Amino acid sequence: MILKQLNPIARKGLRFFLYALFTGALVLLVTWEAMHHPKADLFHEDSILEGLQAAILFFTAACAYLAGHLDTSEKPLTSVLVGAAGIAAVREFDFALDRYVFDGAWQALVTAIAISTAIHAYQNRQALKDAILDFLNRPSFGIMASGFITVFVFSRLIGRQVLWKAIMSDEYMRVVKIAVEESFELLGYSLIFIGALEFLRETLLRKDNATQPQTDAPLSSPTAQGDNPPVSIGHIPTHTP
Repeated sequence: MILKQLNPIARKGLRFFLYALFTGALVLLVTWEAMHHPKADLFHEDSILEGLQAAILFFTAACAYLAGHLDTSEKPLTSVLVGAAGIAAVREFDFALDRYVFDGAWQALVTAIAISTAIHAYQNRQALKDAILDFLNRPSFGIMASGFITVFVFSRLIGRQVLWKAIMSDEYMRVVKIAVEESFELLGYSLIFIGALEFLRETLLRKDNATQPQTDAPLSSPTAQGDNPPVSIGHIPTHTP
């Protein structure tokens, strides 16, 4: 009995430890880059930090796609998640697309992804609505929403030049502003990825529960009661001699 009570705690504790290890490893990689790269080129578009952001977005899209493949009822929602992650990833590679493809290539690719995602969402709008209502009640939604707020609200505001000029005054260093802004952006993308992992785990659990056979028969069923007819309380059966 005690083991059964501790197992869920141990499982959640292990997931928490792995997520903490993951985010800690990201910080160590960013620290290594800061120690081994010249300050003039630190955290530029081709930096390790930017590459980590793009990789996390790719794995986020992969988790969402796999969840939609496992449960087709979630496909309208996962298609939107894949499209959003794809748009963010393309935005992170804007410098490479503009340099090696053509100027404005990333805008064209983002527009194509956004239009196709919007068309698919409109065609499956009722199923998408149902999937969103279900998603809002999941723990993974809270994690992903926290990541979204961190990326698109907090990191944008904390990275304003006016804030860091007010803090450092005449000693203002742009690299400090970029480091803080990009680090919070990396944290936000990490939370979105963790939310996508939890979303995939929830989908797997639901799929397992749906396919698990129901072996327990209700007590009121004829099988549970046996083949003998019920006998009224106080009734004495009569026997024919």
